Amino acid sequence: LEADHSWRQELPEAVTEEFLEFVAKHPAIDTATFEWRAGDLPELAGLGRALRTLLLDDVGLCRVRGIATLDLTAEQRRLFYLAIGSAIGSPMLQYGRLYPVVDRGKDYTTQAVPVSMTNAETCFHTDSSSIDALPDVIGLYCEQPSREGGDSLVSNALAVYDRLQREQPDVLAVLSRPWIRDVVTPGLEKTAAALLRNRFPVFARCDTTGAIRFRYMRYWIEKGQERAGQPLGPEEVAAFDRLDELLAAPQNVVRFRLERGDVMLVNNRTLAHNRTAYVDDPDNPRLLQRMWLDAAG
Repeated sequence: LEADHSWRQELPEAVTEEFLEFVAKHPAIDTATFEWRAGDLPELAGLGRALRTLLLDDVGLCRVRGIATLDLTAEQRRLFYLAIGSAIGSPMLQYGRLYPVVDRGKDYTTQAVPVSMTNAETCFHTDSSSIDALPDVIGLYCEQPSREGGDSLVSNALAVYDRLQREQPDVLAVLSRPWIRDVVTPGLEKTAAALLRNRFPVFARCDTTGAIRFRYMRYWIEKGQERAGQPLGPEEVAAFDRLDELLAAPQNVVRFRLERGDVMLVNNRTLAHNRTAYVDDPDNPRLLQRMWLDAAG
């Protein structure tokens, strides 16, 4: 991806002009009331189809620039981002259509809160630790970058799978077992039964397509296994250590910084993503808007 520029895109002029006309005709529409209809924004619908192919059938990653330069209010810019996502798939509602990713002074190592509520490095992961919620695509829209840090990193989990299959099938066998994840998604009961039900592999074959599916957040696996009275043993810790090592290997990772107005879209089934720890400007804290997309069908 360092050499492939297909994933680095600017918003086409026809798409921006169409959206500016749309908000001029519908000034009262906001992110809460917007309903996606392809006939209202045909140029954007075409872009959505192209991005969907790039994300699901090609490299799996896209960074789109151009929103920050438009003469729009902050809410209209968020609306444009929501419309781009809606042209790709259906926004999921576990955290709301848009979820503000901002440091809330939390510590995910002492509280059962998503890492998105902190300024810590997230480690390579996929979004959603819930067995019932699997976003196909993750969107992040940068409203305000951090003062320092907060770089985005994306890793090729399928390349890691292929290497383990060739060289260390014993490690892959460990990662292919169902692992308990701690229950942290809002609205879910944090009971013992819910914890034991929240169990699935890191690498698995999709029931419908047969493709390899990757789902991973090491911290919530470790906490879930501990809460269930089944802490990881030495062989299992070594397998997860090897996975983390390969996910972070330079040949598998692309790194970039999201600036104001940038949109990042990533395949949440085949790629792992991460962000470095960051330091905020106290007067202008880092703010991203996250979107989970169901691209089924």
